[in-house]
Amino acid sequence: MSKKKGSSSSSHSGNGNAATLYEWISEGYFVNPLIEAVQSGDQKEIDAAFQRYAECIDRLQNVREKLTSLGFNEKHASYQEVSDKFNDPTQVDDLESLVLELEQGPKFKELKAELASLNIKGFEEDANRIIAMFDDGTDPDTLENEIKKLKKRIKEKFFEEAFEEVAVPVAEKPKSSAEMIFLLHRDGTLLSVKSKNPPTGLDKKLMSRMVMAIKEQMGRAFKEGEHVHTLAYEGHTIILEDSVHVYAAVVIVGEAKPVMYRVILKALQIMERKLSAQFDTWNGDRNSLENLEKYVTAIFQALDKVK
Repeated sequence: MSKKKGSSSSSHSGNGNAATLYEWISEGYFVNPLIEAVQSGDQKEIDAAFQRYAECIDRLQNVREKLTSLGFNEKHASYQEVSDKFNDPTQVDDLESLVLELEQGPKFKELKAELASLNIKGFEEDANRIIAMFDDGTDPDTLENEIKKLKKRIKEKFFEEAFEEVAVPVAEKPKSSAEMIFLLHRDGTLLSVKSKNPPTGLDKKLMSRMVMAIKEQMGRAFKEGEHVHTLAYEGHTIILEDSVHVYAAVVIVGEAKPVMYRVILKALQIMERKLSAQFDTWNGDRNSLENLEKYVTAIFQALDKVK
């Protein structure tokens, strides 16, 4: 009796599988693996194969909907190659990976570009670890956090590097200090202005006049091939140092000591090195130069070490 009952169940399962197979064929699905399973004659294997295929088809339909919502169409270079897999349930894993790539692609691309823009000298091991995380498919939020931590460590090193090679005297008095820094491109574009103390309305007017005087003095010097190191303006001493693309004008309180010139020049050289690509493609837009304020801050911090 039990054998007969099992035979009936097997027959019912077989008829259901056959109907499903014909339905999938009519819908254009690739079914060769199912045909091979049917030809094996093993009903358990056949039922399992149909169950797996049904699950894959459900996933495949979901993938196709997602790709449509993501705007994946004939205009994409890989569309023809990918579209051949749309009716092949055995390719659903690859298609799901494509969906993930399209969903996260812009963010991954942005993060990779950010990582590539960093000066990782001395941090190669950290950078390679993050690159491996990209390859392992780590989620964008985790990658972004890791890159932020790396940038913080690089920034900390930058502030140390700004004055690490400068010999700073410790016994000279009175103490000199930088009160204001102007950073300009050689073409005269004002890139940054930073004051140690919040400027008053009167200070702002003075700063505006200073900028004009600095640009006039440096423009004349560049034109005549001279190197001007100091400018006296309305009772203020201004140290002038220039590098390949930029120059700094630093308003000093107290004596303008020789070491200050070296500190400023060193900081400019570091900035030139780290922003070389941006300077090479300079189009007059200061926003194209990243992290300008940190370089100006580095000059302040380095000069504060001068006693």
